[in-house]
Amino acid sequence: MPLYEYKCENCQGVFSELRSMSEREAPITCPDCGGEGKIIFSTFAQGGQKGPAEGFCPMPGTGNGPCAKPT
Repeated sequence: MPLYEYKCENCQGVFSELRSMSEREAPITCPDCGGEGKIIFSTFAQGGQKGPAEGFCPMPGTGNGPCAKPT
C-alpha cells in the first residue's frame, strides 16, 4: 500500500497515511485537529554513499575505488 502525504486545510499540519490507490483522493481527517486533509506532492530520499560515476554507491563497502570499504 502506498504512503501518501496530506496537508490539513485547517491547521496546516502535514501527515502521512497508508492508503490504497483507490482511496488516495477520498476525504481524510487530520489527526491533530479533525480538519480535512488534502493530498500533497511528496518526495522521498534513499540513503547511500557517493560514488564515482553516478554519485551513488549502491553497495557501500564493496569493490574498489570510492565504494571500497574504508581502511
